[in-house]
Amino acid sequence: MPTPRLHWMRGRRDEEGGEARTLEWIGCDDAGETIARVVRLQGPLHAGWRLYQAVALDTEARIVQLRPAPPAGADWLAYIGGQVVGRAALPLQAVRTAEAALGVG
Repeated sequence: MPTPRLHWMRGRRDEEGGEARTLEWIGCDDAGETIARVVRLQGPLHAGWRLYQAVALDTEARIVQLRPAPPAGADWLAYIGGQVVGRAALPLQAVRTAEAALGVG
């Protein structure tokens, strides 16, 4: 009998370039314990025709986050605990990678 799939819910979200984006999906077991996560790699910020490699995290721009481009086709990381188990271009692909690594599904 196959093991049931994890229950996935949205985690962190951010507003980037005027649109809300999901940055993380959290996979929980039936007891609600977090088992796996799928995290979006934040690359450069596109605003109109401009591309920003560094993004200010505060209003005075004292704290800056550098955002290099992620590897081609690997915008999402799937990980279990602290270990990366795969990369994917789309969040659902990363979810399936995490479940496959756990032997779920």
